[in-house]
Amino acid sequence: MRAFVAIAMPEAVAAQAAHLQALLGCGRAVPEEALHLTLAFLGEIGPAQAEELDAELQGIAAPVFALELAGLETLGGEWPGGLVWRARACAPLERLQRAVVAAARGAGIDLPRRRFRPHVTIARFGRGAGPAEAARLGRLMQARGDAVSGAFMVGGFTLYRSHLRAEGPIYEVLADYPLDDGRGIA
Repeated sequence: MRAFVAIAMPEAVAAQAAHLQALLGCGRAVPEEALHLTLAFLGEIGPAQAEELDAELQGIAAPVFALELAGLETLGGEWPGGLVWRARACAPLERLQRAVVAAARGAGIDLPRRRFRPHVTIARFGRGAGPAEAARLGRLMQARGDAVSGAFMVGGFTLYRSHLRAEGPIYEVLADYPLDDGRGIA
C-alpha cells in the first residue's frame, strides 16, 4: 500500500485554502478534506511494515503545539507542478517530523534523506497549463503570496493510505495519533 504520515488541516485553515484556490481559478484544487502537511512519505509498504510502523508511531511522545502557514510558493521546474502554502519555522513541528522519520526507519522503512520543507499543497498543475494559467498564478502570487493562516493548534497526526486515481488521490485514514495536551491520562 502507498502510505504517508501527515497533519490534517483544521476546517478554518481548509476554508482559507479554498478561498485561495478560488482566487487562483486554475490548476486542480486539492479538496479541503485532503489538505495536509506531510511529515513522512513512506511509499509502498506492506501490511507487516504498517503494523510495525503503527507500534512505533504510538510510542511518539510530543506536546500539542501551535502552527501557522505563511507564504505561498510554487514547486516544480520551469512550469510549477504545485502551489503550496509554507509552514512557518516551528521547533515542535521539526521535532515531531524527526520522530516520525525515526519511527518509520525503526519499522524497517527505507526513507530517503532529504531536507524537511513543511508545506500544504493547495493546487496541482498539469503539463497542459499555458499562458492563461501562468498569468492567473502570477496574479495570485502578487496579490496573496504572503497569505497567513493564523495560528492553529496541532493536536495529533495521522497515518494515511493513498489510493491513486486519474482525477486525484483519495486518502484513507489508517490510524490517528494524539499529541500530549499536558493533562496526562485521567
